[in-house]
Amino acid sequence: MKRIAVIAEFNPFHTGHAWLLSQVRQQAGPQSLIVVIMSGSFVQRGEPALFDKWHRAAWAVEGGADLVFELPAVYSLSSADGFALGGVWLASRLGCSHLACGVERGTADDFYALARAAQDIRPCRGRETAGRRQTIALAARIREQTALLLDQPNALLAASYAKAIVQQDLSLQFWPILRQGNHHDPSLAHSFASASALRQDIIQTGRCQHLHRYLTPQAREDMAALLSQGAYTDYDRYGDFILFQNRLLTPEMLRQLPAFNEGLENRWHRCMQDSVTYKEALAAIKTRRYAYSRLCRMGAYTLLSPGRSLMDQSYQLGPQYARLLALSQKVSPYIKEIKKELPVITRITAADSLSPLGRKQLALDLRCTDMQYYCFHGTQARLSRQDYYQSPRIR
Repeated sequence: MKRIAVIAEFNPFHTGHAWLLSQVRQQAGPQSLIVVIMSGSFVQRGEPALFDKWHRAAWAVEGGADLVFELPAVYSLSSADGFALGGVWLASRLGCSHLACGVERGTADDFYALARAAQDIRPCRGRETAGRRQTIALAARIREQTALLLDQPNALLAASYAKAIVQQDLSLQFWPILRQGNHHDPSLAHSFASASALRQDIIQTGRCQHLHRYLTPQAREDMAALLSQGAYTDYDRYGDFILFQNRLLTPEMLRQLPAFNEGLENRWHRCMQDSVTYKEALAAIKTRRYAYSRLCRMGAYTLLSPGRSLMDQSYQLGPQYARLLALSQKVSPYIKEIKKELPVITRITAADSLSPLGRKQLALDLRCTDMQYYCFHGTQARLSRQDYYQSPRIR
């Protein structure tokens, strides 16, 4: 039985995601298993997901996935290379044979060519962001046709997946699937909408009834209930928590956190002290050299305190467990099989057998969930310790 991995955030899950899963199923065969590795309570853009991870995972199963595992937060809050490394490593340890990824254009050979070229590029300083510098360096090393891939939104992330597979010498095969719609399109004028456009609309209106054409049936029903309960992230509230935390931190404290280097901690500290909102502080810190997404992840680090050693060890040793969030009823035998290779967590109380690194990775996941819930709109939705009370959703 083929096991196809899909690394995703589903923030939120929509019909474009369901279409991608249907293409995987159609091309891999009806007996294949689709294994989703999904960011949990925080996503790679450096902020809490709009909705909780259990609902998002359940929507994915209802939309075509067989299993959904949580990508540990130490990877979901990393740069594209760190995010890809964690996802690819976990997919391999789950016994997956292929990694499917939605792209605008390009073949597996194209992305492997990008990955091989990226391996030879040494980090260098400059006025541009690290991602932009890598794009420019890659374009100079590869043939023109492949360089055109760098104009598409998901090119560097797809190349990061391919690079992680090559670097770790994994048997996992990279499988790009041509996507429908634009990942970053802010409009709602097409047959498929981007997650960015849906988030923006929901945040502005606090409702989803007018978005039904872009949402799967179960997601429509659950999302309406969550919005009415206030069980969705208030990003202004989240920003206030970060600004408050940074009023307490010194540059010396900031230097102990990941990504605070090259003197950026001094600029960060000054702008946080002088600003009255988190958005204002980020705008003051932002330069051509620092990508906005990197600054947002750094903001999350100040609130969640992951520590440099945790990230360094995680990049060296990989995910230490597979946290199950949702599954279809037919896949129980598969769960028993992978437990022989990797600890599968269905209840936090059963996580005592993890390695020391695994316990640290899991502790960060728990902090992320508590912070996300505490940032919800509705007072009654701001629950704690939900990782202890929630069980995998079965569909």
